[in-house]
Amino acid sequence: MTRSRLALVAGIGIAVLYLAGAALSGRASPLARRPLLDGLAPPVPYRWVKPPPDLAASNKPPASLRFSVELAATGSRLGAFATSDGQLNLVLSEGAVPASQGQMSVAVSIEPVDPATLGPAPPGLVVAGNAYRIQASYRPSGGKVDALGDQSSVGLVYPLLAAPIASPSGHLVLASADGRSWQRLRSTDIPGTHQVSAELGTTGYVAAAVPPAGARGDAGGNGSGRVLLVATTVAALLVLAALLARRRLATTGPAAGRRPTQGPRARPGGTTRSGPARKPPGRNPARRRRRR
Repeated sequence: MTRSRLALVAGIGIAVLYLAGAALSGRASPLARRPLLDGLAPPVPYRWVKPPPDLAASNKPPASLRFSVELAATGSRLGAFATSDGQLNLVLSEGAVPASQGQMSVAVSIEPVDPATLGPAPPGLVVAGNAYRIQASYRPSGGKVDALGDQSSVGLVYPLLAAPIASPSGHLVLASADGRSWQRLRSTDIPGTHQVSAELGTTGYVAAAVPPAGARGDAGGNGSGRVLLVATTVAALLVLAALLARRRLATTGPAAGRRPTQGPRARPGGTTRSGPARKPPGRNPARRRRRR
């Protein structure tokens, strides 16, 4: 393989990996989009409401969030909000909360909750990390807000579980209005950042969940994480093939397989000239007959 082909194969592999990650992260919510950086870094330790026993000593409490959104004639303003530890982000679309007579703003609170205090996850799923309760109310009346407009979304960071799971790209978002029965949301899982996001149409409870090892069928995600894994594998194989070809080229050398070129021929007088040797001139038969 020539050096130009080697560079082409390596470039294609890197481009496939980058474009796959960019395409998938671009489909997530604005706060779920994280930059594609060189290299890999270990994830930040997850903050549990109720940590596993082996993590209790180093665990830090998760952050809560409170904010208000101004109301206009068309409803609430567009806004993106995140907890200080980055484990939850919420995007409220323009007009997510409709305007109401005499109301000036909407107060929103987000609190982490131990999922063990809520209803069990749907069959074939286990909750990964904390649950979060999202509440909203009008101000100054205090009237409760139950529904959120189209294109609002939530993103959740999930921890690595000690128990084996079916797929690292199989996480999805669960939503519940009352904390007792859960609904699967069509989700986008990004295993590289340990984050899953989904459109959110109601207030209430949200949590990340994943099928345990041995679970059958798709848990409700859209499979985009699998696309990223396949693209990563293809890119890695292309780069590996390029590296192996480069190593082979360096071992054999650029001149391997070439026929040796013929050097210049020496002339009787010690000089050299290139090209085929000329035959010495023969005797002329006509001149020999005249002499006779």
